[in-house]
Amino acid sequence: MAAISWHAARLIPTQGMDDTQGRERRATSALLAVMFAVRLFGRAVVRPLGAPSGRVETFVDVPLRSREREFVADGLVRATRGSRKWIALVVARTGNNTLRPEHVDAYLEMAREHGFDAVIAISNEIPAVTTVDREGLHRLSWSQLLCTAVTLRGVVDPAPAWILGELIRYLEHPSSGAVTFDDMGESWEPVREAVAAGTLRAADSISTETAMRFDELLRFACLRLGVEATPLLSRKETADPALRTRNLAEQLAADGVLAGAMRVPGTAGVLHVTVDLRAERIACHLDVDAPREGRPTTRVNWLERQLKNVPKTVRVDPLPDPRSFRITQNFVMSTGRDTFVDSVLAAVNQFYEDVARNLKSSTAPLPRTRSDESASSVPAAGAL
Repeated sequence: MAAISWHAARLIPTQGMDDTQGRERRATSALLAVMFAVRLFGRAVVRPLGAPSGRVETFVDVPLRSREREFVADGLVRATRGSRKWIALVVARTGNNTLRPEHVDAYLEMAREHGFDAVIAISNEIPAVTTVDREGLHRLSWSQLLCTAVTLRGVVDPAPAWILGELIRYLEHPSSGAVTFDDMGESWEPVREAVAAGTLRAADSISTETAMRFDELLRFACLRLGVEATPLLSRKETADPALRTRNLAEQLAADGVLAGAMRVPGTAGVLHVTVDLRAERIACHLDVDAPREGRPTTRVNWLERQLKNVPKTVRVDPLPDPRSFRITQNFVMSTGRDTFVDSVLAAVNQFYEDVARNLKSSTAPLPRTRSDESASSVPAAGAL
């Protein structure tokens, strides 16, 4: 039998995930196991929640006793540094399953009864950023965790990078149910109507929800590109995720615009996405520095050679700095709460294929797609 027909053994197989409960247990176990095995990843997940920067241990199907009943938590995380110990219960849902308030309340009550510090609730629900809506409750999305794994994979050693790659591969598989985003939620239509009427306020709950969902959509768009793309935030927004939501809600109320950016390895600049709800248009753009040498016509010719095969919808504008250019592609926006998601994903993918991936500095390496991984990327025996 030819070796090319053999299937590489996977650390986290995707076969046999037919029932919802089985998918949730497997996704939770895979996540927690990798948090323990790759220490940098474990710390990156729990430190923003208040855990100490130390050893991270993880457990699944944790039996706990209460005054009234027996309780089995989906998971538990314990972070320890010196004499300080931080413990959180984990409850997780995949696919379109939601975290019912009474279920979350049961976890919070159990955490308080046992003196634990927090409850981590993981699902595909909004909010898209880490928030605390009740004391000790932290909500995380699967796509947020996946983006963290993608980011760290490029900076860790080969062995932990391979482990993170296996988690990424598993969570991205449709059967895992871990990463889905298919509509903009119930606030979408009221937001569109308020934007058209000029009555939307940044403080409105529908503004906040739409802003958070848009950021979740950008995360999902990064993952759908198939390369190591990650959302790009300012330092202040990274330190204070709620600031990003406020800024986006204010821009939405003032201008009817939702905007964000993503860093894509191997490209010549940051990929920006701007949605204009009033004009019902999506614009993707990238700013690129021209060569420092040569006349203006030489720099223009340099850019034209790279863009010779792009569609006519692509526009090039010189920036105030004559050595820089902005390359923009416009797309028609679908207005439905589900079709809008499809139109943004299609726009990002099209701009990446038409422009971003073909516009690079001469020294930038081509990004390796996750679908190109093979058994050759597995670390040698004993590397762990």
